[in-house]
Amino acid sequence: MGPVDARPGTVVSLSMEYLVGWPRVEISGNMMDWLQLKLMASKPERKDVPGEELVWIEDKILQFTVPDLPPGDYVVTIHDDKGPPGDTVYAALETTAYLLFPPVWPFVLRSNQTQVMLRVMP
Repeated sequence: MGPVDARPGTVVSLSMEYLVGWPRVEISGNMMDWLQLKLMASKPERKDVPGEELVWIEDKILQFTVPDLPPGDYVVTIHDDKGPPGDTVYAALETTAYLLFPPVWPFVLRSNQTQVMLRVMP
């Protein structure tokens, strides 16, 4: 992904490949969790499917609103959690299920985050 330019309050859409779990977005100490984000399918015919019902391997669009930040360049970190916020039992069970199915190992046994640059405009 290349750098993104946006103003505070603007909705940013990022194309995400292989986003497995429940995303969180972190920008300059501001953490946005699942309830503050919107996750949509990349395929037009699946745009109306709720984010929590998307198939784990399909490509997605992650949307978030740029927080009130002064102009400048920021690192946006997208965390790919393995379960709903605060549900460690779900996360453990989901990860265990994935580990029992070797074809998904490359997707599960990878970094749980990715980063993109955000340039906040005045």
